[in-house]
Amino acid sequence: MINKFWLLIIALMPFPLPAQELKLDSLNQALEGHPQPDTIRLAILNEIAYAYYTVEPDKGIAFATEAIALAQQLDRPAQLASAYNHKGSNHWAKGEDSLALAACEEALKIHRRHGNKLGVAKALNNLALNYYNLSDFKKALEYHDEALSIFTALNYTPGIIHSYSNTGVVYLSLSDYPKALENFLHGARFAAGDSLLLANILLNVGLVHKNMHAYDRSLEYAEKARALFVASGQKQGAANALGNLGTLYSETGRYREALRHYQAALQLNTAIGNNRRKASDLVNMAVVYQHLNKYDSAHDYLRESLALYEQTHDKENTSATMVKLAEIYLAVPSLLDHLSGASAEKKLVGYLQQALTLATASGSLQSQRIAWESLRKTFEKYGRHAKALYAYKQQVAFTDSIYNSEKDKELARHQIQFEFEKKEASLKSEHEKDMAVAQAEIERQKTVETAILAGGLLLVVAGVTGYILYRKRKEAEAKRKEAEFSALIADTEMKALRAQMNPHFIFNSLNAISNFIAANKPEHADDYLTRFSRIIRMILENSEYREITLAEDLEALELYLQLEAMRLQNRFSYEIRVNDSLDPENTVVPPLMLQPFVENSIWHGISKVDGGKIIIAINPQDDKLVCVIEDNGPGRKNGFTKTTRPEPKKSLGIGITQSRIDILNEQGRSGATLAFADLPQGLRVTVTLPLLQKF
Repeated sequence: MINKFWLLIIALMPFPLPAQELKLDSLNQALEGHPQPDTIRLAILNEIAYAYYTVEPDKGIAFATEAIALAQQLDRPAQLASAYNHKGSNHWAKGEDSLALAACEEALKIHRRHGNKLGVAKALNNLALNYYNLSDFKKALEYHDEALSIFTALNYTPGIIHSYSNTGVVYLSLSDYPKALENFLHGARFAAGDSLLLANILLNVGLVHKNMHAYDRSLEYAEKARALFVASGQKQGAANALGNLGTLYSETGRYREALRHYQAALQLNTAIGNNRRKASDLVNMAVVYQHLNKYDSAHDYLRESLALYEQTHDKENTSATMVKLAEIYLAVPSLLDHLSGASAEKKLVGYLQQALTLATASGSLQSQRIAWESLRKTFEKYGRHAKALYAYKQQVAFTDSIYNSEKDKELARHQIQFEFEKKEASLKSEHEKDMAVAQAEIERQKTVETAILAGGLLLVVAGVTGYILYRKRKEAEAKRKEAEFSALIADTEMKALRAQMNPHFIFNSLNAISNFIAANKPEHADDYLTRFSRIIRMILENSEYREITLAEDLEALELYLQLEAMRLQNRFSYEIRVNDSLDPENTVVPPLMLQPFVENSIWHGISKVDGGKIIIAINPQDDKLVCVIEDNGPGRKNGFTKTTRPEPKKSLGIGITQSRIDILNEQGRSGATLAFADLPQGLRVTVTLPLLQKF
């Protein structure tokens, strides 16, 4: 069963007094020391109500209720909305969705009335969580999307992370694994500095791998998250994580370990009072007992969990639990006695049809698939072959809907290749047109020059006339050189574009994606394909401009390094250092001037050694921008010997970059240089450019 929480966290019992409990002790002491009903006490009440929702939500509700009363007494709308939000969070942690929904809606009304955008976004996020628990996935996605838009506009990083992570969980329940993974990875990029948020996302990524049956990867992510959450000490997170680990062990046949984790999770959830999570633990334990052929125990646990799920109005998990019970009834028909119906067959079929109705209402493809699968098995047992065939067709249809991502990947690869070829053809056509115009201008100027020279010979005796013709000839010469220079720029830009979109790089990238798919590593293929499509799009877009911001150029360069690192299985590392005094968003540079040297370092340098590293440093120096690329490869002296290999060919990309630097100097932007220096271990390339800014 899919865990329906965005906080999916791991810890093992018992654990020492954590930072969270120390914080609660401090808050309780502060509250006891300030009995006056003023704004200070109100602030403490709100903070302590929020702190309790992952530890002891009953206490959190009590403190939030007191905060609501005090905020109303003091006429503090912002604190009143926070108190309602915290009350909703604690009800949500207990699985009391209707109460949580009502509290969050009150908070949203207050925030909207007073124009508090951040408060509105937080309330929308909490409402989305409640709608998700009620299996209203459409509303959950709508609220998460609206909250993300506000968080992004406000540049509020914690909210952005929560929105991406929560959206990923919704798509996980809808079995849209690529979209789930995409949202989790977006969240991870923002959560790099927060270990608790990062751990939640890591565990969610592990759930994607679990549902794709990549159990080793799922355990790997779960253990990484576990190490982070043990230090945080969140009880609810610990319980959720224990349940996830138990499921992984159960699905790989390690039943004793699974039961140990489920029992520890149940103990925590019982102490917290989270009915939904208690139900999940009971179902998971029942699954293990079913595998061990202990049907009576499995039946008892499932009946207990079903009652809890029905209380929380969780359609998806109610349906899944009913299907699990149907499996028990199919194996032991005598347990059907408590159901109404004329015969065992009718009882069981009617029961499964109720489960299918709930699964359809929840919108979960996975729940509908397993309901149809159980109906198929039931019809087969009772010899209803036509109905069994129909149920099987429905089962296959839902299976295809869930596991068709390979076709989507192939389509994406073809689309990227098509867009690249179309853009390249367009650029080539424009380049040929520019070259033709430039060549015509050159010929015309040569004709003018010839005519002027001829006229000069005829009118040499006329001093004034000769002087005028001389001036015209000089002007014609200048225009001719300008036309030749324009042609050179057009030709160099075309060569630069072709060097940036190196066919070998494209072939190697597509081949890497294919290898990941062949090795049954869809998450690697998805990640690689996403990065590859981004760098191709950036190269094509940047090719339209003579100058782009340093931030855009470094983003494209880092994407290239990430792709090469993935393709070479992380045999090298890299580091990009930008001087703090620089504003990358305001500094402009020619696009991808550094990429050929980085490519050269990878192909002819660090790929030939273990522990290769590239360091890229960007620093201002007077009115220049000094860009240094260093690697620890064999260098030019030690990279080749006459006895082992022929001398390497000069890099085409480096030659083109030298031409681009020459053009910059010709255009009056003096000071652009390119220099190479051999290091004791490796090579240093220094590219000096004019320091230009947009504003």
